Parts: sequence; C-alpha cells; structure tokens
Amino acid sequence: MIRITADAHQEKINILDKEIILNGPPNRLKGRIQFASKHTETVRIKSLGLADKKTKGVVNDVMRVSLRLNPGEQASKQIDHQLPINTPPGTYQKYITIGETTFPVKMIVQPLIDVRLSHSDFTFQGTAPGTIHTVQFMLENRGNMPFCIPTLKHAAMLDMDLMCRAFGTGFRETKVEGFEKTMDMVAENVKANMVDWVSIKLKEAGQTLESGASQLLTVLFTIPENADAKKDYDGEFRFWDQGISVAIKSHIDKK
Repeated sequence: MIRITADAHQEKINILDKEIILNGPPNRLKGRIQFASKHTETVRIKSLGLADKKTKGVVNDVMRVSLRLNPGEQASKQIDHQLPINTPPGTYQKYITIGETTFPVKMIVQPLIDVRLSHSDFTFQGTAPGTIHTVQFMLENRGNMPFCIPTLKHAAMLDMDLMCRAFGTGFRETKVEGFEKTMDMVAENVKANMVDWVSIKLKEAGQTLESGASQLLTVLFTIPENADAKKDYDGEFRFWDQGISVAIKSHIDKK
C-alpha cells in the first residue's frame, strides 16, 4: 500500500474538483474533496500540502485527509482543517499542487467569539445589607476578533433556604385546605422573603480585549438593603454566555 503525504507520492492520485471550498470558524473549517486513484495498487491518502501562491509556492500548511482508495476508485471525503485560532474573518486563498496541476482552495473563515473565564465559582462571608464583595477572574479571548467587555447590570441572589421554608410554611399553615391554597401560601412566602436585585459593577466594562489576549477583571456587587444578615444566600450573574456563581454565608459579629 502506498502512503500519500504532503511531500510524497501525490502524483498517484487526482482531484476531481475545480475548486475546493472550506468554510467555518478558523479551528473548524469543513469542506469536501473528490479524489480519484491513478495507481495500480491501493493507496492511502494521509495529507496534502497547501501553498499560498499558485505558481509552485512553498508548502506552508498541511491538510489532513485519511482516505483509502483501491486502484481506479473515486471517493468524496469530508475535510476538517484548522487554521490558527486568531485568524481574522475573511477569505483566504491556498493551492494544492499535484504533479503539474494546481487546485485552488478557498478558505472562508467565519467570525468566532469565544471567551473563557479562569474561575466561575466564589464563596464569601457577610450578608449584611450594603456589604460590598469583590470578585476577580481572568478573561481570555480565544476568538478571532476583538471582544468588547460587556456591562453587567444586576444579578439575582436567593436565600438558600427560601424554597424549603416557603413550602414548610405553606403546608403547616393550610394543612388540609387543598393544593391551590397551599401553593398560594408558598407563593406569598417566597414573594415576602425574596431580596432585591444585587447591584453589580464591572470595572473594565467597555474595554476591548484583542484576540489571543487575557485580562484581569474586577466585579463589585453590593448586598441588597432588604437582605438578612442572619441568612445564607446564593447569587449568580451572567458574563456573556457563561454563568458565575457566588455563595455568600452569613456572619454575625459577636461584639
């Protein structure tokens, strides 16, 4: 069996497409190529060389294939190709040269917004109204375009025992008066004990993070005025498409 790679035996195959088109984000370009074997033995295509210039350009990239062809066989193969993750959106032209024939390869790179947080789960102590807690985490831009850091407006914060207490109160108070009466009591208890929205501020909001860059972000959030210093709370806010969870435990000063 002949192994066809980016630098060996490519003359033993042919490509039937006039133009090859790969489309997608830079790390997941996809397309199809129609291959044909010109050899009298079975061949296995492992890779093809890509060049920037049509006139016998120097190979500077490799396209992985992994296809087996019997003598004279034709087959269509889906291609998955990766460019550097920070390749900007746009259309890029490459070429595959097999023998004396050059085949154009058009790569259409789509915009990719991909941000990652170094940490998304925090725990603090202190639930007194007006207490300010600070969250810091690293933001990494893994996309292929600049990312504008968004403004955070508010976050939800719930008493950890809210639902348990509400259902307990509902069942104890209504006893055998029926399901609807119990649910009404539960809803009333939840409404009476819910705290207001948490005031939240992201110091770096509005700044631009370039592709491939990282930045330390600082988030300040203030415990609502109607919170209870004796209760524990769970908070969560959304950063772009990711959630950040905060657990705030009560703390009573013995003095």
